[in-house]
Amino acid sequence: MNKADLLKKMLPGFLPLIVFTVVDEFIGTKEGILFALGFGVIELMFIYIKEKRIEKFVIVDTLFLVVFGGISLLLDNDIFFKLKPALIELLFCLLIGISAFSANNIMMKMGKRYMGSIEMNPAMELQFKRSLKIMFWLFSVHVALIVYSAYFMSKEAWVFISGGLFYIIFAVYFIVEFMLKRLKKYEVTK
Repeated sequence: MNKADLLKKMLPGFLPLIVFTVVDEFIGTKEGILFALGFGVIELMFIYIKEKRIEKFVIVDTLFLVVFGGISLLLDNDIFFKLKPALIELLFCLLIGISAFSANNIMMKMGKRYMGSIEMNPAMELQFKRSLKIMFWLFSVHVALIVYSAYFMSKEAWVFISGGLFYIIFAVYFIVEFMLKRLKKYEVTK
C-alpha cells in the first residue's frame, strides 16, 4: 500500500467529523452527532454500492462512529463522539508499536499482500522498522493531542487536530524522509 492509498483510506473517517462540526455550529450538538452518524452510514453504503465491496477501514470507523455517537446521545455528552478518532488511531498505533518494537512485524505481514513477490533484504527491513518506530511516536502524539483537544479545546480546534493536523504531520514526515534520502544520495555521489 503506498502513501496515497493510506491517506485515501483514512480520509472517509474524517468526513463525519467535519459534518458534525458544521451541523453543531448551526443547529446543535445532538443534531451534529445524528448527522455525523447518518453521514457515516451513508458513506459506507455509497462505497458498497459504487465498488461492490465493503471497505474494512470505513466499516470499522462507521461502527465506532455508531457506538461512540450512540453513547454520546444516550448520555447527552459529546465527549465519547470526540474520543472516537483517538481510539481508532490508538488501535492502529498498537499495531505499529507491536510491529516496530517486537519480532512480530504485523505491518510487514499486512504489507506483503500489497507488495506481492517483492522480498525485503535485511537493510530494507531495518529501515522499515525505523520508519515504524517514528510513525508509532507520531501517532502516539497525535492521539494525545486528540484526547487533550476533546476535553480542553473548542470543537473547531478538535476537528482540526483530529482531522487536518493528521495529514499535516504525515506530510511533514514524508517530506523530511524524502529530503533525507535525497541528501544521503547526494552525499554518496560526491
